[in-house]
Amino acid sequence: MSGIQKSFFGVKVLRGVDFDLDYGEVHVLLGENGAGKSTLTKILCGAYRADAGSLALSGALVDLASHTPKRAEDLGIVTVYQNFHLLPHLSVGENLALGRFVRERGFIRWPVVNDRAREALARVGLDLDPQIRVAELSVSQKQLLEIAIALSKNAKILIMDEPTAALSRKETEGLFRTIADIKARGIGVLYISHKLEEVKEVGDRITVLRDGQKIATLDGKEADLKEVIALMIGKGLAPSEKGAGRRALRPAFEARGLRNETFAKALSFAVGEGEILGVTGLVGSGKTELARALFGIEPLEEGTFYLDGEEVRLRSPRMAVGLGLGYLSEDRDVDGLCLNMGVKENVSLALLAKLRGLFFSVAAERRTAGELVSSIGLKIAGLSQQVKYLSGGNKQKVVFGKWLSAGCRLLILDEPTMGIDVGARGDIYGLIRRFVEGGERSVVFISSDVDEILEIADRILVMAGHEVVAELDPRATTKQEVLQQASRLGAARGTA
Repeated sequence: MSGIQKSFFGVKVLRGVDFDLDYGEVHVLLGENGAGKSTLTKILCGAYRADAGSLALSGALVDLASHTPKRAEDLGIVTVYQNFHLLPHLSVGENLALGRFVRERGFIRWPVVNDRAREALARVGLDLDPQIRVAELSVSQKQLLEIAIALSKNAKILIMDEPTAALSRKETEGLFRTIADIKARGIGVLYISHKLEEVKEVGDRITVLRDGQKIATLDGKEADLKEVIALMIGKGLAPSEKGAGRRALRPAFEARGLRNETFAKALSFAVGEGEILGVTGLVGSGKTELARALFGIEPLEEGTFYLDGEEVRLRSPRMAVGLGLGYLSEDRDVDGLCLNMGVKENVSLALLAKLRGLFFSVAAERRTAGELVSSIGLKIAGLSQQVKYLSGGNKQKVVFGKWLSAGCRLLILDEPTMGIDVGARGDIYGLIRRFVEGGERSVVFISSDVDEILEIADRILVMAGHEVVAELDPRATTKQEVLQQASRLGAARGTA
C-alpha cells in the first residue's frame, strides 16, 4: 500500500501511509486509537474506499476505485474484525458455511456442513457442537469462531484486528500456534493488537502509526517496548497517578448472599465509598455474570442489596439506573451504544427523563452533551458525528460519558479497556479516578488484565469457578499471586 489517504467529515484519518506485507510473515500494526490502523485495514479489505494512493498484490496493481469486500476476498484478503460479524440466531455450522453451503439436488447436505465445521473449529482448538446457536456462545468462543471462519477461506493475506482481546492466555497460546502454521503455508498476517507484551512474541515486523501517519517500521524481535510506546504516543508514559491506596471504612454498596444457576455458592462483598474495587479472574470465572447480576440483568434466586446501609430492590436495569448505578458491558457496540446515532444522542440516553418536562428539551440535550464532551476529552468532528465512526477509545469515552451525565453513584465497568490502546487507557484511568474523587462515588472495575487491576484497584477480588476465592491488597501482592489464585479452582473445574 502506497500513499494511502482517507478523510471522514473533513477530518484526515490517513495522511499518505505506506505499508507492505511479505508472504509468510506477521506484520504488526500499532498505534493509539484513532491513529488510522482500522481505517487502513478496511481499505485493504475493500470496506472503505481510499481518497488517494495505490495497492499492489504480488506486484499487480489493484483498482481501488472498484475494490469491494467481495473482490478483496476473491483476491485472498480475509479479515477477522475486532467487532463480531456473526449471525447470532444461526448455528455455528451455518455461520461457517455462509455463502458456501454444499447442496445436492437443491438440498443442503447438513452432515457435510457439520463435518466441515468440526474441522474448521478444531484448527483453533474450539470443541463445539456445530448445531449450537451462536447466541449461546461466550465472547471468547465467538472470537475463536470468527478466526475459524477466516481460516476456512482460501486466504493469502489474513488481517487480524485484536484477535486476542477476549481470549485467555491458554487460548492465546493456541492462536499463536495456529498463526505459526499459517506462516508456514506462506500466508501473510497483518496483526493489530493493543497488548504490547504479545507483539514481540508474535510479530516479525512492527509498523507504528500516529495521527494518520507512518512513524516507523521496526524489527519485531529487536524492538524495545518503551521505544514503541514513545513512538505511538509521541512521548514517554506519564508516571502512575495511583496513591497509597484508599481503604474506605463505610460501605457504599453491599451484595449479600447472591445465588443463582451460575453462582452455586453464595457471593457476598461490599464496595467502599470512593473505592475502586477490582474484580479479576480467568475466562469463564464468572466476572461478567457478576456484573450483569449487579445491574439487574441476570436473575437471582437469592440475594440482598444495600445502598448506604439501606436494603434496596435491584431486579432490573431500570431499577439499577434509578438507584444510581451505571454499567459498561464488555461489548460496548452491542450493549452500550446506538452506533447509527450521533454522539449527542448517545451521551444523553441515560438522562432523557431529566431533560423532559412537558416537552423534550433539545437545547438542554445539546448543552449537556457539549459540556460533557469537553470534560472527558472526546475527539470528535462534532456532536452529530455517528458513533460508529469513532475509534475504540473514543467509543468507550462516549459510554462512560453517558453514565457520568446520569449522575451515577456506582459504576460497574466490565473490561473497560478491552481493545483500547495504551494512550487511551490512561485517559480512561484518569476519568475513573476523577469519578471517585471526594469519596461520594465508587467503581467496580472488572478486568482479566491483571496488570491493570494492580494499577487501578484499591482492593482486589479474585474469581475462579464462579466463586470469589481471594481478597487481595494490590500494594502487598504480585501478578503471580493473583494468577495463582485465579487458576486455583478454575483449573480443577475446566474453566482455565
